[in-house]
Amino acid sequence: ALSHGTLQLLRPLVALPPAACAPIRSVHVSSAGEFGRVVLGEEDAGAAPLGLTIRYGDLLAPLSEACARSDLVTVRRPCRVTDIRQKPRCVVVQLDDGEREADIVVNAEGLAPPKSAVPAQFALLADLVVAGSAEGSAFERFTRDGPLALLPLPGSAEGGRPMGLVWCMPPEAAARREALTDAEFVEELQRAFGVRDGRIVRAGPRLRVPLHQQARDGLREHRVVYLGNAAQTLHPVAGQGLNLGVRDCATLADRLGRAHAAGHGLESALGDDERERRVDRSAILALTRNAPALFRTAAAPISLGRSAALTALAMAPNLRRPFARLLMFGVRS
Repeated sequence: ALSHGTLQLLRPLVALPPAACAPIRSVHVSSAGEFGRVVLGEEDAGAAPLGLTIRYGDLLAPLSEACARSDLVTVRRPCRVTDIRQKPRCVVVQLDDGEREADIVVNAEGLAPPKSAVPAQFALLADLVVAGSAEGSAFERFTRDGPLALLPLPGSAEGGRPMGLVWCMPPEAAARREALTDAEFVEELQRAFGVRDGRIVRAGPRLRVPLHQQARDGLREHRVVYLGNAAQTLHPVAGQGLNLGVRDCATLADRLGRAHAAGHGLESALGDDERERRVDRSAILALTRNAPALFRTAAAPISLGRSAALTALAMAPNLRRPFARLLMFGVRS
Protein backbone atom coordinates (compact mmCIF):
# COMPACT_ATOMS: atom_id res chain seq x y z
CA ALA A 1 0.00 0.00 0.00
CA LEU A 2 1.56 3.27 -1.17
CA SER A 3 0.40 6.45 0.55
CA HIS A 4 -0.25 9.68 -1.34
CA GLY A 5 2.99 11.11 0.05
CA THR A 6 4.95 8.14 -1.31
CA LEU A 7 3.32 8.56 -4.71
CA GLN A 8 4.42 12.21 -4.75
CA LEU A 9 8.02 11.10 -4.15
CA LEU A 10 7.93 8.34 -6.78
CA ARG A 11 6.10 10.26 -9.51
CA PRO A 12 9.19 12.09 -10.91
CA LEU A 13 11.08 8.80 -11.06
CA VAL A 14 8.68 6.11 -12.28
CA ALA A 15 5.37 5.72 -14.06
CA LEU A 16 3.29 3.05 -12.33
CA PRO A 17 1.06 1.09 -14.73
CA PRO A 18 -2.55 2.23 -14.07
CA ALA A 19 -3.97 -1.24 -14.74
CA ALA A 20 -1.80 -2.65 -11.94
CA CYS A 21 -2.94 -0.07 -9.36
CA ALA A 22 -6.04 0.05 -7.16
CA PRO A 23 -6.79 3.51 -5.70
CA ILE A 24 -7.61 3.84 -2.00
CA ARG A 25 -10.33 6.52 -1.70
CA SER A 26 -11.44 5.89 1.89
CA VAL A 27 -10.17 4.04 4.96
CA HIS A 28 -12.77 2.74 7.44
CA VAL A 29 -11.40 2.24 10.98
CA SER A 30 -13.42 0.37 13.61
CA SER A 31 -13.04 -1.86 16.66
CA ALA A 32 -14.90 -5.17 16.79
CA GLY A 33 -17.75 -5.27 19.30
CA GLU A 34 -17.49 -1.58 20.23
CA PHE A 35 -19.17 1.64 19.21
CA GLY A 36 -17.21 4.31 17.42
CA ARG A 37 -16.04 4.33 13.84
CA VAL A 38 -14.12 6.77 11.68
CA VAL A 39 -13.88 7.06 7.91
CA LEU A 40 -10.83 8.83 6.48
CA GLY A 41 -11.72 10.22 3.07
CA GLU A 42 -10.00 12.10 0.28
CA GLU A 43 -11.11 15.42 1.73
CA ASP A 44 -9.23 14.71 4.98
CA ALA A 45 -5.79 14.53 3.39
CA GLY A 46 -6.30 16.96 0.51
CA ALA A 47 -5.48 14.12 -1.85
CA ALA A 48 -7.28 12.12 -4.49
CA PRO A 49 -6.79 9.28 -3.87
CA LEU A 50 -5.38 8.70 -0.37
CA GLY A 51 -3.01 6.15 -1.89
CA LEU A 52 -3.09 2.95 -3.88
CA THR A 53 -2.19 -0.71 -3.73
CA ILE A 54 0.05 -2.44 -6.22
CA ARG A 55 1.50 -5.93 -6.25
CA TYR A 56 5.16 -6.09 -5.35
CA GLY A 57 6.35 -7.31 -8.74
CA ASP A 58 4.39 -4.57 -10.53
CA LEU A 59 6.19 -1.99 -8.37
CA LEU A 60 9.66 -3.47 -8.83
CA ALA A 61 9.45 -3.60 -12.64
CA PRO A 62 9.19 0.19 -13.26
CA LEU A 63 11.74 0.88 -10.52
CA SER A 64 14.19 -1.49 -12.25
CA GLU A 65 13.48 0.17 -15.59
CA ALA A 66 14.16 3.60 -14.11
CA CYS A 67 17.51 2.38 -12.77
CA ALA A 68 18.40 0.90 -16.17
CA ARG A 69 17.67 4.26 -17.89
CA SER A 70 19.78 6.28 -15.46
CA ASP A 71 23.44 7.03 -16.16
CA LEU A 72 23.92 7.49 -12.39
CA VAL A 73 22.91 3.96 -11.39
CA THR A 74 24.75 0.70 -11.95
CA VAL A 75 22.89 -2.48 -11.02
CA ARG A 76 24.85 -5.66 -10.37
CA ARG A 77 22.94 -8.91 -9.88
CA PRO A 78 23.61 -11.33 -8.34
CA CYS A 79 25.96 -9.65 -5.89
CA ARG A 80 26.71 -10.71 -2.33
CA VAL A 81 28.44 -8.59 0.31
CA THR A 82 30.56 -10.67 2.67
CA ASP A 83 32.24 -7.93 4.73
CA ILE A 84 32.28 -4.17 5.31
CA ARG A 85 35.34 -2.43 6.74
CA GLN A 86 35.23 1.24 7.66
CA LYS A 87 38.28 3.44 7.29
CA PRO A 88 38.70 7.14 8.14
CA ARG A 89 38.19 8.26 4.52
CA CYS A 90 36.24 5.44 2.89
CA VAL A 91 34.37 2.19 3.30
CA VAL A 92 35.79 -1.04 1.88
CA VAL A 93 33.10 -3.48 0.75
CA GLN A 94 34.11 -7.10 0.19
CA LEU A 95 32.07 -8.72 -2.61
CA ASP A 96 32.10 -12.22 -4.03
CA ASP A 97 34.32 -11.04 -6.89
CA GLY A 98 36.61 -8.60 -5.08
CA GLU A 99 36.73 -5.37 -3.11
CA ARG A 100 35.16 -1.98 -3.80
CA GLU A 101 35.71 1.35 -2.07
CA ALA A 102 32.96 3.90 -1.47
CA ASP A 103 32.45 7.19 0.33
CA ILE A 104 29.39 5.79 2.10
CA VAL A 105 27.44 2.52 2.16
CA VAL A 106 23.65 2.27 2.39
CA ASN A 107 22.40 -0.94 3.99
CA ALA A 108 18.75 -1.57 3.05
CA GLU A 109 18.75 -5.35 3.26
CA GLY A 110 16.61 -5.72 6.35
CA LEU A 111 17.40 -7.27 9.72
CA ALA A 112 17.33 -11.00 10.29
CA PRO A 113 15.56 -11.68 13.60
CA PRO A 114 17.51 -13.53 16.28
CA LYS A 115 17.26 -17.28 15.78
CA SER A 116 15.72 -17.67 19.22
CA ALA A 117 13.12 -14.93 18.63
CA VAL A 118 9.49 -16.08 18.80
CA PRO A 119 7.14 -13.48 17.31
CA ALA A 120 4.17 -12.45 19.42
CA GLN A 121 2.01 -12.29 16.31
CA PHE A 122 1.69 -13.79 12.86
CA ALA A 123 -0.20 -12.42 9.87
CA LEU A 124 -2.46 -14.43 7.61
CA LEU A 125 -2.35 -13.12 4.04
CA ALA A 126 -4.89 -14.00 1.36
CA ASP A 127 -6.66 -12.63 -1.69
CA LEU A 128 -10.41 -12.28 -1.19
CA VAL A 129 -13.52 -11.48 -3.16
CA VAL A 130 -15.81 -9.13 -1.19
CA ALA A 131 -19.33 -8.10 -2.22
CA GLY A 132 -21.02 -4.90 -1.06
CA SER A 133 -18.00 -2.67 -0.39
CA ALA A 134 -17.67 0.57 -2.31
CA GLU A 135 -14.93 0.88 -4.92
CA GLY A 136 -11.70 2.19 -3.40
CA SER A 137 -12.65 1.34 0.18
CA ALA A 138 -10.04 -0.02 2.57
CA PHE A 139 -10.77 -1.31 6.06
CA GLU A 140 -8.77 -1.48 9.29
CA ARG A 141 -10.74 -3.40 11.90
CA PHE A 142 -9.21 -3.98 15.29
CA THR A 143 -10.07 -7.30 16.91
CA ARG A 144 -8.98 -8.75 20.25
CA ASP A 145 -6.58 -11.02 18.32
CA GLY A 146 -5.07 -8.15 16.37
CA PRO A 147 -5.77 -5.77 13.49
CA LEU A 148 -7.55 -7.05 10.39
CA ALA A 149 -7.00 -5.06 7.18
CA LEU A 150 -8.76 -5.39 3.83
CA LEU A 151 -7.23 -3.46 0.94
CA PRO A 152 -8.56 -3.02 -2.61
CA LEU A 153 -6.65 -4.96 -5.25
CA PRO A 154 -6.33 -4.15 -8.97
CA GLY A 155 -8.45 -6.05 -11.46
CA SER A 156 -11.94 -7.48 -11.23
CA ALA A 157 -13.55 -10.59 -9.75
CA GLU A 158 -16.78 -12.43 -10.33
CA GLY A 159 -19.32 -11.77 -7.59
CA GLY A 160 -17.57 -8.83 -5.92
CA ARG A 161 -14.35 -6.82 -5.67
CA PRO A 162 -10.86 -8.27 -5.24
CA MET A 163 -9.32 -7.35 -1.90
CA GLY A 164 -6.17 -8.29 -0.03
CA LEU A 165 -6.32 -9.54 3.54
CA VAL A 166 -3.74 -8.92 6.27
CA TRP A 167 -5.04 -10.43 9.53
CA CYS A 168 -2.73 -10.26 12.55
CA MET A 169 -3.12 -12.69 15.45
CA PRO A 170 -1.23 -14.83 18.00
CA PRO A 171 0.80 -17.77 16.63
CA GLU A 172 -1.62 -20.48 17.79
CA ALA A 173 -4.60 -18.70 16.23
CA ALA A 174 -2.74 -18.27 12.95
CA ALA A 175 -1.84 -21.97 12.80
CA ARG A 176 -5.42 -22.99 13.53
CA ARG A 177 -6.96 -20.63 10.98
CA GLU A 178 -4.46 -21.57 8.31
CA ALA A 179 -5.60 -25.20 8.68
CA LEU A 180 -9.33 -24.42 8.30
CA THR A 181 -11.21 -25.28 5.14
CA ASP A 182 -11.92 -22.32 2.86
CA ALA A 183 -15.57 -22.26 3.93
CA GLU A 184 -14.68 -22.40 7.63
CA PHE A 185 -12.10 -19.66 7.21
CA VAL A 186 -14.50 -17.37 5.34
CA GLU A 187 -17.13 -17.88 8.06
CA GLU A 188 -14.70 -17.03 10.85
CA LEU A 189 -13.28 -14.07 8.96
CA GLN A 190 -16.79 -12.71 8.33
CA ARG A 191 -17.56 -12.86 12.07
CA ALA A 192 -14.43 -10.88 12.84
CA PHE A 193 -15.00 -8.37 10.03
CA GLY A 194 -18.71 -7.92 10.68
CA VAL A 195 -21.51 -7.57 8.14
CA ARG A 196 -21.78 -3.81 7.86
CA ASP A 197 -19.05 -3.29 5.26
CA GLY A 198 -19.44 -6.25 2.96
CA ARG A 199 -19.86 -9.97 2.50
CA ILE A 200 -16.81 -12.15 1.95
CA VAL A 201 -17.61 -14.31 -1.06
CA ARG A 202 -14.48 -16.45 -1.15
CA ALA A 203 -10.85 -16.58 -0.06
CA GLY A 204 -7.79 -17.74 -1.94
CA PRO A 205 -4.82 -19.67 -0.53
CA ARG A 206 -3.55 -18.42 2.84
CA LEU A 207 0.02 -17.56 3.75
CA ARG A 208 1.16 -17.39 7.40
CA VAL A 209 3.95 -14.87 8.04
CA PRO A 210 5.77 -14.16 11.35
CA LEU A 211 5.70 -10.51 12.42
CA HIS A 212 9.09 -9.66 13.87
CA GLN A 213 9.36 -6.07 15.09
CA GLN A 214 12.69 -4.42 15.69
CA ALA A 215 14.35 -1.05 15.28
CA ARG A 216 17.89 0.27 15.44
CA ASP A 217 18.65 2.95 18.00
CA GLY A 218 20.61 4.93 15.39
CA LEU A 219 20.54 5.07 11.60
CA ARG A 220 24.28 5.45 10.98
CA GLU A 221 27.62 4.00 11.94
CA HIS A 222 30.29 6.43 10.70
CA ARG A 223 30.04 5.98 6.88
CA VAL A 224 27.31 3.29 6.90
CA VAL A 225 23.66 4.36 6.94
CA TYR A 226 20.62 2.08 7.41
CA LEU A 227 17.35 2.45 5.52
CA GLY A 228 14.03 0.64 5.27
CA ASN A 229 13.78 -2.68 7.04
CA ALA A 230 17.46 -2.47 7.91
CA ALA A 231 16.54 0.52 10.08
CA GLN A 232 13.18 -0.67 11.39
CA THR A 233 10.85 -3.61 10.80
CA LEU A 234 7.33 -2.48 11.66
CA HIS A 235 4.03 -4.12 12.50
CA PRO A 236 1.88 -3.94 9.34
CA VAL A 237 -0.91 -1.96 11.06
CA ALA A 238 -1.78 1.11 8.95
CA GLY A 239 0.63 -0.03 6.21
CA GLN A 240 3.47 2.29 7.25
CA GLY A 241 6.63 0.22 6.71
CA LEU A 242 7.41 0.79 3.02
CA ASN A 243 6.10 4.36 3.13
CA LEU A 244 8.41 5.25 6.02
CA GLY A 245 11.31 3.65 4.14
CA VAL A 246 10.62 5.70 1.01
CA ARG A 247 10.66 8.89 3.09
CA ASP A 248 13.98 7.77 4.61
CA CYS A 249 15.38 7.34 1.09
CA ALA A 250 14.09 10.69 -0.17
CA THR A 251 15.53 12.60 2.79
CA LEU A 252 18.91 10.90 2.46
CA ALA A 253 19.04 11.58 -1.29
CA ASP A 254 18.25 15.26 -0.67
CA ARG A 255 20.94 15.54 1.99
CA LEU A 256 23.55 13.80 -0.19
CA GLY A 257 22.68 16.07 -3.10
CA ARG A 258 23.16 19.18 -0.97
CA ALA A 259 26.49 17.94 0.35
CA HIS A 260 27.73 17.11 -3.15
CA ALA A 261 26.61 20.49 -4.53
CA ALA A 262 28.44 22.28 -1.71
CA GLY A 263 31.62 20.29 -2.32
CA HIS A 264 31.45 18.53 1.04
CA GLY A 265 32.13 14.86 1.69
CA LEU A 266 29.05 12.69 1.49
CA GLU A 267 29.56 11.41 5.03
CA SER A 268 28.91 14.96 6.28
CA ALA A 269 25.24 14.55 5.27
CA LEU A 270 24.61 11.49 7.43
CA GLY A 271 24.41 13.24 10.80
CA ASP A 272 21.90 15.81 9.54
CA ASP A 273 19.91 13.07 7.86
CA GLU A 274 19.60 11.08 11.09
CA ARG A 275 18.46 14.16 13.03
CA GLU A 276 15.94 15.16 10.37
CA ARG A 277 14.35 11.70 10.31
CA ARG A 278 14.15 11.29 14.10
CA VAL A 279 10.69 12.80 14.71
CA ASP A 280 8.92 11.09 11.80
CA ARG A 281 10.55 7.76 12.59
CA SER A 282 9.73 7.97 16.31
CA ALA A 283 6.09 8.87 15.64
CA ILE A 284 5.52 5.97 13.22
CA LEU A 285 7.37 3.51 15.48
CA ALA A 286 5.16 4.56 18.41
CA LEU A 287 1.98 4.24 16.31
CA THR A 288 2.73 0.77 14.97
CA ARG A 289 4.02 -0.56 18.29
CA ASN A 290 1.23 0.73 20.50
CA ALA A 291 -1.95 0.65 18.40
CA PRO A 292 -2.28 -3.17 18.14
CA ALA A 293 -1.68 -3.67 21.87
CA LEU A 294 -4.06 -0.85 22.78
CA PHE A 295 -6.91 -2.36 20.76
CA ARG A 296 -6.27 -5.91 22.01
CA THR A 297 -6.80 -4.84 25.62
CA ALA A 298 -10.24 -5.89 26.91
CA ALA A 299 -10.29 -3.73 30.06
CA ALA A 300 -13.52 -1.71 30.21
CA PRO A 301 -11.95 1.75 30.78
CA ILE A 302 -9.60 1.29 27.83
CA SER A 303 -12.43 -0.08 25.68
CA LEU A 304 -14.54 2.97 26.47
CA GLY A 305 -11.60 5.26 25.71
CA ARG A 306 -11.04 3.58 22.33
CA SER A 307 -14.67 4.05 21.35
CA ALA A 308 -14.67 7.66 22.50
CA ALA A 309 -11.49 8.37 20.52
CA LEU A 310 -12.91 6.90 17.31
CA THR A 311 -16.13 8.86 17.80
CA ALA A 312 -14.18 12.07 18.36
CA LEU A 313 -12.16 11.51 15.18
CA ALA A 314 -15.35 10.85 13.24
CA MET A 315 -17.07 13.99 14.50
CA ALA A 316 -14.17 16.46 14.53
CA PRO A 317 -12.44 17.22 11.21
CA ASN A 318 -9.80 19.25 13.06
CA LEU A 319 -8.71 16.03 14.81
CA ARG A 320 -9.27 13.65 11.92
CA ARG A 321 -7.37 15.56 9.26
CA PRO A 322 -4.02 15.78 11.10
CA PHE A 323 -4.28 12.05 11.77
CA ALA A 324 -4.98 11.37 8.09
CA ARG A 325 -2.04 13.54 7.06
CA LEU A 326 0.22 11.64 9.48
CA LEU A 327 -0.72 8.37 7.74
CA MET A 328 -0.34 9.87 4.26
CA PHE A 329 2.82 11.96 4.69
CA GLY A 330 4.39 11.13 8.06
CA VAL A 331 5.75 13.97 10.21
CA ARG A 332 7.07 16.61 7.84
CA SER A 333 9.91 18.78 9.09
